[in-house]
Amino acid sequence: MKFKKIVMLSYVQSNFSEQAGQRLARLGEEIRALPEDSTEIAHHIADADCLVVETGIYVDQTIINAAPRLKYIGVFGSGYGRVDVQYAASRGITVCNTPGYSTEGVAEFVFGVILEHIREIERAKSRARDGHYSGFGYRGKELKDKKFGIIGLGRIGGRIAEIASKGFGADVSYWSRNRKPDTEKTGVRFAEISEVLSSSDILSINLPHVPATEKFINTDRIALIKPGAVIVHLAPVEVIDLDGLETRLKRADVTFILDHSDELSPDQANRLARHRHCVMYPAIACITQEAKQAKLAMFFENIENYLDGNPPSMQFNLAVK
Repeated sequence: MKFKKIVMLSYVQSNFSEQAGQRLARLGEEIRALPEDSTEIAHHIADADCLVVETGIYVDQTIINAAPRLKYIGVFGSGYGRVDVQYAASRGITVCNTPGYSTEGVAEFVFGVILEHIREIERAKSRARDGHYSGFGYRGKELKDKKFGIIGLGRIGGRIAEIASKGFGADVSYWSRNRKPDTEKTGVRFAEISEVLSSSDILSINLPHVPATEKFINTDRIALIKPGAVIVHLAPVEVIDLDGLETRLKRADVTFILDHSDELSPDQANRLARHRHCVMYPAIACITQEAKQAKLAMFFENIENYLDGNPPSMQFNLAVK
């Protein structure tokens, strides 16, 4: 069985390897790859029964209503907060993402950016390039025994907790909607969100973007964060109140690190970039060779299972983890 027509938004088919392209060709009689801003989207989705989108692409009621034959939406990534999954479900449309493919890559990236910051690695490399090799004037910090807080203990948050606790000897606490008894047996402590925010030297925010987490890290919660804290926010930007964040950044008493900068509007990005204590990376936390292979494998398995009459269950939760 094949789909009659697959429309891929924000894709160029050449981005797939030859082998992946051949596998894709077996899944649909017609395949159209369109940029996100294409003027032909409405025309092509009108008779599409499969829509594939990259993480971060909006699929709202307008898009869904313009595709009356749509049966399946595949999100090429783990983030699905910009897809109206509830409306899709009401229309009998199966929606699948690819969760967990980048757990290790993202967790390792968290510690990469933390160490880069607290050990002044970028500054040191820059000075060495200019011929300055003395270590005088550097003030590095260690992670051992630091209070390390995690908001959201899903796959990624759990792996971060493990590395922070077992690998670095940090004092790890977490808040999550559901407590994790197995993790707590390893010495990671559950605490109320206010305590995690107010006591942590390092804070990692790992919430998915769903309706329940829209601006979950709001102005009041941002105000609770301990002065001097380093916040690593590798969650979608919708999870945090950007106005509240900017207000706190003006105080210059916390450092905020994010990698979902591609999801910011130009105005939002410019506003945050003005603050010396805001460090923005391109969206590279999930980009590793291993993650790419796992993502492709899960993406194809989801579609093939659906076409074989074994539709995968919704692979996400509409509540806070």
